[in-house]
Amino acid sequence: MEDMIRQRIRHEKMGISEVTEIKIIHNVVNPEFSMLDLDHSELEFQTKSLFLETPQVGGVVGIGVQSQAVVDPIRSLVINGILTTMLNVVGSIKAIYKYTKDLEYYATRDPLTDLYNQRLFWELLGYEVGRAERHQESFGLLMIDLDNFKHVNDVFGHFMGDKFLSKVALTIHECLRKGDILARYGGDEFTVVLLEADAEQAYMIADRIREALAQMEIVVAEGTKVRGSASIGMAMFPMHAQSSKDLFLFADNMMYKAKLMGKNCIILPTNEDVSEVFEKSSEMSRQLMQIMEEKRVIPYFQPIVTAGSREIICHEVLCRIEIEGKIIAAAEFIEIAEKLSIISKLDNILMEKVFAKMKEACYNGLIFINLSPKSLIVKNFVPMVIGLARKYDIQHDHVVFEITERETVKNMTLLESFVVDLKMEGFKFAIDDFGSGFSSFQYIRRLPIDFVKIEGMFVRNMLNDRRDMAFVKTLAILASEFKIQTIAEYIESEDLLSAVHALGIDYAQGFHVGLPMPELGPCQAIPVLTPR
Repeated sequence: MEDMIRQRIRHEKMGISEVTEIKIIHNVVNPEFSMLDLDHSELEFQTKSLFLETPQVGGVVGIGVQSQAVVDPIRSLVINGILTTMLNVVGSIKAIYKYTKDLEYYATRDPLTDLYNQRLFWELLGYEVGRAERHQESFGLLMIDLDNFKHVNDVFGHFMGDKFLSKVALTIHECLRKGDILARYGGDEFTVVLLEADAEQAYMIADRIREALAQMEIVVAEGTKVRGSASIGMAMFPMHAQSSKDLFLFADNMMYKAKLMGKNCIILPTNEDVSEVFEKSSEMSRQLMQIMEEKRVIPYFQPIVTAGSREIICHEVLCRIEIEGKIIAAAEFIEIAEKLSIISKLDNILMEKVFAKMKEACYNGLIFINLSPKSLIVKNFVPMVIGLARKYDIQHDHVVFEITERETVKNMTLLESFVVDLKMEGFKFAIDDFGSGFSSFQYIRRLPIDFVKIEGMFVRNMLNDRRDMAFVKTLAILASEFKIQTIAEYIESEDLLSAVHALGIDYAQGFHVGLPMPELGPCQAIPVLTPR
C-alpha cells in the first residue's frame, strides 16, 4: 500500500513542483483483517487534496479500500465523507502550524528592517547581563535616536521615511562586529549591545556609527538628498549599572542629553550623571514603598466595545498612583515595582479596590485585570482571589485576568497549573499585547485562553502599512482557529474601528471608543461567550 501511494504521488505530484520527501502516516481500520488476502488489483486508492493560498500550505489524505466498495454508491458516499473529515483536520493543523511558525518569527522581528524588535532586545540584554556577570566581563549599550527624522516623514512621506529607516538599519549593521546585537527599539530609535567591549572600544564603535550615518545619504525626491544624523547615548556594564533596566535607563538618558547638546554626538555618563539618575530612582522607590504601605493605588477603567455595534461590554483596569497631586501612569513606576519585588502586592491591592468598585456599581460586565505572570504563581494567590471575590460577592466568570509579558516565567508548567486552577473556578484569561513576543505564542499553545488583545503597535498603523495589516489579519485568523475572541488595542479613529470590524475582530479598545476614567461606568450589553 505504501509503495502504491509513493508511486502515485511521485507520478502525479499533486500540483507540487518538486517532491523531495514523502512521509506517510497510516492506520489500518481493522487490524485483525489480513492484507495478504488482497492483491493490488483488488485495492482502490481514494484521495482528496487541499492547497490553500493563505497560508500557502497543502495536504493530501487517502484511504485504501477494496475496489468493490467504490462501486457501491452508499459506501462511496461514506468514503468521501471520511476523506473530507480527515482533510479538514489535517488542513486545520497544518494551517495553525504555519501561522504559528510565521508569527513566532515576526513576533521577534521588526517587519520593516528585519532587525530584532523591542521585546527580543530586552530578552537578549537580560541574557547578556547574566552572561557578563558570570564571566566577569564588560559590555556596552548604545541608544541611537535619529536627528530630525520627523522632518523626513512630514515633508517626503512615510514611504521615504521607511526607505530611510531601512538604509539606517543597514548602515548601522555594517559598522558592528560579528556577534553584536542590533535592534529597532521603536520609531526612529535603535539599540546596540556591544559584546565583550570596554568603554574605549564601545566609544570607537559608536563614533564609527555616528560618522557612517553622517555620510549616509538617500535620494528622497528628484535632485534632493537627505543625510543621516544621530544622537547616541552610551552606558557600560558593570561600570554604570548592574541590571538591564538600569543600564538602559542610563543609555536613554545620555541619548536625550546628546540631543540637548546639539545632536549628532555621543554622550557617556559622567559621575554627576550617575549620581543624578540614582537619586531620581531612589526617590521614586521611597514614594512607591510608602504608597504600598498606605494602599494608595488608584484603579482607572477603560471601556471595551463590540467592534460592530459599538456597545460597551467590559472594562480594562489600569493602575495609577498619585504623587504630589499628579496622577502617575503605570509605565512610569512598574519597572521600579518589579525591581523592589512588590509587584504581587501591587496587583493584590489593585484587585481588592477593583472588586469593591464592582460591588458598589452593581457592575454586570466583564472586568479585565492586568497581572504579572509572577503574581499568578505566588503560593496563596488562588485562595486570595477566591476570598476577595467571596468578600465582595463577585461572580468568577465576570473577571478576566490579562497575562502580560512584563516578566518572563521560566517554569511554564507551574504557571499552567495555577491558570488551570483559576479556570476551574470559573475565572477567564486573556493574553495582553498578543503578537509582541514569543511568550504569547507559548501561552496560547499551553493555556486555556478566552481572549487575545492584539498588540496595539500593529493595529495603530495598519491602515498605512500593509505589513501591519497582514500581521493583524493573520493574528485574528490564528485566534479564530483556536476559538479565542479578539480585542484590537489602540483604536484611535473611526476608520480604524471600521477596519478591525471588517477583519472579523470581535472587540475594540482605545481613546476613540473611550478614555480611562476613575469611575466604573455601566455596561450596555453582556457578551455571550463560548466556554473553553
